[in-house]
Amino acid sequence: MSKSNTGMRSAALMQFGSKYVSMGAQLVITAVLARLISPGDFGLMAIVTVFTGLFSLFSDMGVGTAIVQYRDLTEREYGGLFAFSALLAAGLSLVFCAASPCIAAVYGDARLVPLCLASAPALLFSTLNMVPNGLMLKELRFAAIGVRLVAATVVSGGVAIAASALGAGCYALVLQTVLSAAVVFFWNIVARPIRQINAHFICTLKKIFSYSAYQFGFSLVNYFSRNLDNMLVGGMQGTAALGFYDKAYKLTTYPMTAFSSVIGSVIQPFMAEHQDDVDRIYECWMRIEKLLSLVGVAVAVVFSCASAEIIAVFYGPGWEQAAPVFAVLALSVYFQMMGNPSGAFFQSIGRTDYMFKVGLVNTAITISGLLAGLAGGSILTVAYGIFAAYCLHMVPLAYFLVKRGFGRPYYCLLNFLPEIAVGIVGIAAVAGVGAFIPMEDVFLSLIVKLLVSSIALITGYALTGQLKYLTALIKR
Repeated sequence: MSKSNTGMRSAALMQFGSKYVSMGAQLVITAVLARLISPGDFGLMAIVTVFTGLFSLFSDMGVGTAIVQYRDLTEREYGGLFAFSALLAAGLSLVFCAASPCIAAVYGDARLVPLCLASAPALLFSTLNMVPNGLMLKELRFAAIGVRLVAATVVSGGVAIAASALGAGCYALVLQTVLSAAVVFFWNIVARPIRQINAHFICTLKKIFSYSAYQFGFSLVNYFSRNLDNMLVGGMQGTAALGFYDKAYKLTTYPMTAFSSVIGSVIQPFMAEHQDDVDRIYECWMRIEKLLSLVGVAVAVVFSCASAEIIAVFYGPGWEQAAPVFAVLALSVYFQMMGNPSGAFFQSIGRTDYMFKVGLVNTAITISGLLAGLAGGSILTVAYGIFAAYCLHMVPLAYFLVKRGFGRPYYCLLNFLPEIAVGIVGIAAVAGVGAFIPMEDVFLSLIVKLLVSSIALITGYALTGQLKYLTALIKR
């Protein structure tokens, strides 16, 4: 095993450990908050989060990934970029505050104005974090990044629970977001100080422009691809419906947070050293995608078949409307996990232009699926539209990454078919057994479905030779 592969695996293991601890803490925090805060308040915060996320795109503009990719940037250039981020942070925060009345007017809810104003510090901290976070990744400080993630999750979540218990409502969620961003920034700036802060950033921005511009363009279109549903559901079907939809969707993001996003976060810092060796990067992509395919099928089967039980366990009574939405969106987990690390590979081969084009096409696909779902008049039809869109996202990704980026034939994708077939059989098996399980006992129903799906998946993987392949992938 090469030194690069060993280092990447060690970094991934550190990230996995911190992500799982953080995700476990976040699940507990969310379960408590869901019992203290109403779906309507969660819907309000989902609207605010959509717009803070939009402004946050401008807080990075592809500079963070450019810092990782460009190996010849100096300490003085980092200092200039940090000064630029400080100016940008102040400007974005002021513009966001000024835009809050317009956001409230669009949704017809005056409560959004103070919520947006209270959320502005989170935007400030995330913008200031542009350079320190890029340097932490470039210098492969994954242990510090992992501990930082857990600390930010626990501190912000604990304070949010205390605030919600005191009746803070959705402001407890705002406090959680602001504190998390603050902890991450101060942790980074202490761990990796910016030593030569200066106002000379124009030349550095020009130097990285061709790379960062496409990265920013992709982030912008990808943002709309992933958040337009929240924007329109909240405006057309109300904050309560958005609360149900948003919490169902958030559950589907945990596998990406705990698995594919972890892998994606360590790919570019290591693969940037081999950016001229496309064959090596392709081999890395194929191994990672096979692993994600095997895991993604298993997650999609469990989530879809046990959707009602999972919603009941995590969110408690009053959230039943989220269960059928979660069941449909759970099927998209496979495609989301498969596509999630692709950006890191586009970055590694220096083709952020291809990444941008994929983002444009996929955004058009998402808008089409979303409009079709909204035409159905319910959050369930929206879920079907989004699921169909995520399935179709694989088409432009295969063309621009596999065909154009790696120069490989499409038939290499047939390598992922066996586990997909196993997943279909697994869903049928759980559905057949589930018809005889009394739903009154939620925990019994969940345990039985987990056992049946596990047996079906393990048996299927063994019979098709995928179990041995999975073991080999993990060892490598």
